[in-house]
Amino acid sequence: MYVDQRYKFTNVFYVSGKLIFLRYPERRDINDIKVACFILATPNAKAKMEGVNETWVQDCDKYFFVMTSKNSSHDVLNVSIPEGRTYLTDKVVYAFQYLHDHYLNEYDWFVKADDDTYMIVENLKFLVSHYKGQEPAYIGSHLKMFAPNGYMAGGCGYALNREALKKLIKGYQKPGLCRLTGGAEDLETGRCLAKMGVPIISSVDKYDKETFQAGELDEYRKGNLPGWIQQYVRNRKQMGQISQYTISYHQLSPDFMRRLHFVIHNMKVFQPEIDTKNYFSMNQVPPIKDIRRERPFLSYFFETRQSYVDIEAWRQKNNTVLTHDSPKRT
Repeated sequence: MYVDQRYKFTNVFYVSGKLIFLRYPERRDINDIKVACFILATPNAKAKMEGVNETWVQDCDKYFFVMTSKNSSHDVLNVSIPEGRTYLTDKVVYAFQYLHDHYLNEYDWFVKADDDTYMIVENLKFLVSHYKGQEPAYIGSHLKMFAPNGYMAGGCGYALNREALKKLIKGYQKPGLCRLTGGAEDLETGRCLAKMGVPIISSVDKYDKETFQAGELDEYRKGNLPGWIQQYVRNRKQMGQISQYTISYHQLSPDFMRRLHFVIHNMKVFQPEIDTKNYFSMNQVPPIKDIRRERPFLSYFFETRQSYVDIEAWRQKNNTVLTHDSPKRT
C-alpha cells in the first residue's frame, strides 16, 4: 500500500490510485478511560465513609480515603495533618501530590470528592469521553468568583486530567504562587490551576444543563436553589436544570446514597434511542469579558476587582500565600 506524502498529515490518503477518507472516532470508548478518586474523610464520620464505600466509589478504577489517622486499611491514605476545615487545602495538596508521584501515568482523570458527595462515575466517563484534546482540562460545577474565570465547587467533586495534574504540581513547586495551606481547598485548587494556565472546560450538556450539582438533590427537585448558588454559578442559561447524564450531588446522607445507588443501578426506564453522538461539547469556557461589569463578582481576600482585569499580570503575582495570621502549620 502506497500512502501519498501530500496527505500524511490529514485524514485523507491516496491508496492504490484511490482517495481514502478516514473517519476518526468522535469520542473515546469509556472502557478505555481510567479514573482515580480520592475522598476527604474523618475518623469520627465512619458512617459517611461506609456510605461512600458501599456505593459510587466502587466504580472508580482507583480510590482511597484521605484521613488523619493510622488506619491500616488498603483504601485509606493516612496523613499527619490536623483535622479541621482550615486544613482541607493541606490534605488536598498532599493527595494530589501523592497521585502525581505514584499514579500519574496509570489514570486519565483524577477526582476529588467529599464524604457527602455522590458521583455517577459512568456518567463522568461518558462526559470526558467527548474530550478530544490532549491539553490540560479542569471540570466541575463552575463558580465564577475569586479568580478571573472562577473555580470548581468542591462539595460535588471536580476532576483534572493528567496534563492538568502535572501543571498543578508545578504550581505547587513555585514559591508563593499557589497556597498550599489554609483557605478553601476548592478555591485554592482553582486559583493555582488558573495561575498555571489550565483552562476550564465546559461540563454542561448540549441543552446547557449542569452535570455537577453544587447543592442538595432536593433543592433541585423542588426548584428552590439557595441564593449562593444563584449568585456564584457561571452558567445561567438553564439555572437549576439537571442534565439527563448528571454526574454528582452534594450533601447526601449515607442512607440516601444507598437508596439512590440502588435506583440508579437496578431500575431502567424504557425510552426511544437517544442520540449521544454530540451530547457534550467539552469546549474551553471563555473568560469573563469584563469583570468590572460583572454583577456580582467577589474579589479574593486582599485583592481588588481591578486587579483581575489583566489576567496575565494576575497569573504572575505571588499573591496566594497566607498574608494574615492563621493556625500554625507543621
